[in-house]
Amino acid sequence: MKRFIVCVISAVMIMCLFSGCSKTEFQQLDTPSDGNIRIVSYNCAAPWGNVIKGTGSSTRVKKFAAYINSVKPDSIGTQEMNQDWLDNLASLLSDYDSYGVIRGGDENERKSEMNAVFWLKEKYTAEQRGTFWLSETPDEESRFEGAGCYRVCTWVLLTNNETGEQYIHMNTHLDNASEDAANYGATVIADKIDELRSLYGAAIVLTGDFNEFEGMPAYNTIAEVLQETRLVAEETETKTTYQAWGDVNTGKPIDFIFTDKGLAVDKYKVLDDTSNGYVSDHNGIMSDFSLAE
Repeated sequence: MKRFIVCVISAVMIMCLFSGCSKTEFQQLDTPSDGNIRIVSYNCAAPWGNVIKGTGSSTRVKKFAAYINSVKPDSIGTQEMNQDWLDNLASLLSDYDSYGVIRGGDENERKSEMNAVFWLKEKYTAEQRGTFWLSETPDEESRFEGAGCYRVCTWVLLTNNETGEQYIHMNTHLDNASEDAANYGATVIADKIDELRSLYGAAIVLTGDFNEFEGMPAYNTIAEVLQETRLVAEETETKTTYQAWGDVNTGKPIDFIFTDKGLAVDKYKVLDDTSNGYVSDHNGIMSDFSLAE
């Protein structure tokens, strides 16, 4: 009988481990002040993780959705998203629509990453959308020479269905293998910002994993045309964003949210609640800001 009980307990533990048996509740954050927009950037590491260590992908997609539903941003820029997660999030994030294009050049479908953007579908209409590659040929699937992999920037023009206010949410993931590739990608993005401003006259929001700290070349290229919300927010903090499942603590972010210069930023927050286990090997970041200068 004792052996039977031990076997049953062991079986239940294994089932919990592989079925993603874990808490997925997060404390609801305060809503943004009237008129403010809430933006999140999150490298979700969809293809990655270790089931034995409790960071398996199928478990974390539920935690990611629960965290986002507790924060309730207007729009979300994700990095390292894959099609499997995107399919699951269609029901787990039922208040949101999304758009993403696979970057290409990855070894298999599971690891085929995209920089998907999500938005509240009842509040906003996606008027236009697009993806470009961070290379010399941005309109076609391609890689900058020396880059570790194909890199893209995805954008969506969002119109508030009630007020008519518009902003363009741009979302990227710069190269980690080559500083030249990262900065070239930032230059391509800066040029695209000018183009989109000219076409639509809408405010610009840029989210992304830069694989760089503040003050490095790609960061500086973007900082010439946009403001980093962490630095201008009334309520702010500076913390690690890439934490490698808890193994790294630099005290500095490599993930950023930028907006047009002059926009009032109310809050910047690092989404680092790991009370239910790790959502990703990155912490997400959040900003509340107004489109009014």
